[in-house]
Amino acid sequence: MNVELRHLRVVVLVAEAGSVGRAARWLKVSQPSLTAQLKRIEAAFGGELFERSRTGVTPTPLGRYAVDRARAILVDVDHLAATVSAMTAVESSAVRLGGFPTAPTSGIASRLRDHGEIEQVSVEVEWSSSVLLQQLESGRLDFALLREFPGFELRLPAGVESTTVVESESAYVALSADHPVAARTRGEIELAALRDEEWIGEPPDDSGFHVLFRAACEAAGFQPRVEHHSVDTSVLMGFVTSGQGVALISPTSYRMLSPEVTTRTLAGNPIHRKLVLAWSTESPRAQLSREVLAIATTAYNEALTEHARRGEHQQHMHVA
Repeated sequence: MNVELRHLRVVVLVAEAGSVGRAARWLKVSQPSLTAQLKRIEAAFGGELFERSRTGVTPTPLGRYAVDRARAILVDVDHLAATVSAMTAVESSAVRLGGFPTAPTSGIASRLRDHGEIEQVSVEVEWSSSVLLQQLESGRLDFALLREFPGFELRLPAGVESTTVVESESAYVALSADHPVAARTRGEIELAALRDEEWIGEPPDDSGFHVLFRAACEAAGFQPRVEHHSVDTSVLMGFVTSGQGVALISPTSYRMLSPEVTTRTLAGNPIHRKLVLAWSTESPRAQLSREVLAIATTAYNEALTEHARRGEHQQHMHVA
């Protein structure tokens, strides 16, 4: 069997999931089917890539090498796809703005449309910061709002600059309004108090969030049970509302909230991130970076205020 890109994605996904069963659920295939495919992939590599145990899988030395190389190859392939897309795109006078799904991009876009020098604004939403940076480098985007986690600092490609919008943004935990933990406290929640919960979140990505989340949980004395994943925030909040689990959200995710959901900050601020505005220095709009920064800061603060208005507790942060 020849190793193909889809096989490399399977290897990376199994490594990130930590178990074949969890990876099978993410891929929406049966566990026996994925196990059989993984064995064929290992045969093509000439050795076992993972050590199996009752608690999950761990990469072997060969597996660690394969996972590292697979990640690098997949990043290059995504970069190539973004570059080809930019080369074939129709030129536009619009400001092309990128951001992750829960970023206040709509607020930024609406204010940019009121700017006298800007006729049109287009928005592209993408979870992966590396993909957004590739799109800036290739000229597909002019500006992008990115998230950066401690220890996983962004590597800016040539021709891309950035500045800080929010120095430190704390994660909030979202629970159903009648959740026992929420009922016991009105203030911060110790992460350890959530040791028995099922967690819902977006699939693992390149941001470093999932690594830091698991490390924070382990420091609190438990292994998190991340049973559900979705890139659709409405699906995520549906699980929380129905009491099937809890989730971490950003403090500007006020559009996700409902009377059936409450949020709390985590004691000790174990999970936090920086928000940065990046732009292409080759873009004809690059000279507007200071104005876009001011607009992004205003949009962020207004989203934060709206979240607080809906009953959220004030968080500690420093806005640049």
